[in-house]
Amino acid sequence: MAEGNEKFELEMPKVGIIKGVLARDIEIVGDKSVSLRTSARPYRNVYTAAQLRTIKSVVEKYGSGKVHLTARHNLEIPEIGQKNVDRALRELYSAGLFPGGAGTSVRNIFTCPDWCSKGIRPVQEIGGMISKNFGDLDMPNKVTISFAGCSNGCSRPHNCDIGIIAVGKTAVSADRCPDGCAACLGVCRFEAIEKIDGMVALNGNCADCCKCAEACPHGRLTVGVTGFRVFIGGKEGSTVRFGVKYADFADDFEILEIVDRVLNHYRENARLRDGSSRKKERLAEVIDRLGIESFLP
Repeated sequence: MAEGNEKFELEMPKVGIIKGVLARDIEIVGDKSVSLRTSARPYRNVYTAAQLRTIKSVVEKYGSGKVHLTARHNLEIPEIGQKNVDRALRELYSAGLFPGGAGTSVRNIFTCPDWCSKGIRPVQEIGGMISKNFGDLDMPNKVTISFAGCSNGCSRPHNCDIGIIAVGKTAVSADRCPDGCAACLGVCRFEAIEKIDGMVALNGNCADCCKCAEACPHGRLTVGVTGFRVFIGGKEGSTVRFGVKYADFADDFEILEIVDRVLNHYRENARLRDGSSRKKERLAEVIDRLGIESFLP
């Protein structure tokens, strides 16, 4: 954005690409209108009241009064007249909203809200770090990254190119449980808890979700060491697949290293899809072709 008294200008070439705005961020619809996809930077799925008021103003003045919230919480404004795109962008910029979130790049980083009571470990800050370092990075094909603060996975980490889920080790007290208490047994879906003579023990079925600790009313089970479990190679679309586990109990800085390593290996190994002269493989397809061991030795 211009500083001082300089005039804010954006140029619209004939092909419909605005200067400083990548083609993937603006969809040309016919000859007269565009769909503009925007979100906050660094990418996050929380918008302020002021930003939402700006969106309302832009869609009413320059669009058709409609706005679409995409699956990754970008805001898509359809039917903006091309002559008004520069004005719309200027108003969006002033509210901290920028074009992005589409095309062959690292797309909007998806995270849980930081006020959810179910979270084992907060994910908004680390999600912002990933966004700052890797958001909008050009890739062979689109790359989605999602963070979940607990095993509920509301942010769909299992079906993303890189999915990161907070996990925790349940710490078990040596004290006996009060007679008749079975709260932990009632919430465990993995049959991971054994209770003998009032004493609780965890077996090999434990998924590190810590729901038993959350349910324990007497403090016999608590959340111990926490970290992140990382899955890679998931995807949605016409063919859906779950990611494969790559790392366990990684800390924040390890997550940065893992994401960097995965993206670099993906760029180095991706090739054109069979039968295509333009479109390259998704991360899942590269892993399928090479095998997980060869992809990340």
